[in-house]
Amino acid sequence: MLRVAIVSFLLSGAVAAPGQSSPAPLTCPGTLKATEKEHDFERVSIFNVDKAGREYELVPDNEARTGGKIVQVWNLKEYRDMTILVRCRYHDTAVVLNSEAPVSLNKCTFTFALDKKGTFIGKSDLVCRQ
Repeated sequence: MLRVAIVSFLLSGAVAAPGQSSPAPLTCPGTLKATEKEHDFERVSIFNVDKAGREYELVPDNEARTGGKIVQVWNLKEYRDMTILVRCRYHDTAVVLNSEAPVSLNKCTFTFALDKKGTFIGKSDLVCRQ
C-alpha cells in the first residue's frame, strides 16, 4: 500500500518585513529530508482551490525550451478569484509539501529537465515572485 504524506509549509520570507517594499519570493525547498534521507525537488503543481476545497490544476501560461531546460510560467494574477495552492513534489518519496501562495505573489517560474522517457532529471527550480 502506498502511503502519501502531505505536509503544509509556510516560508518565512513570503511576507514583506516592515520597511521592505516587496516580499521575498516563494520557492519549493531545494531538498526534503524524509526518514533521514534527503530528496531533491522534482516538480510543482499549482492549483486553484474553491471554498468547498475542490482543487483545479492550473496549466502554465507559457512554456519555453532553452539549453536542454524547460521553463514554465504561471501568471497568478489571472487566477486570484480563488486560493492558489503550490504543491511541491520530490524525487523518490511520496511526501508532498503544500503552501498557499500569498496574494502579493504574481508569477511562478518552474525550470526543469526531462530525459527521453519524460522522467525529471537534474535539479529543478521554482520561484514565485511579485
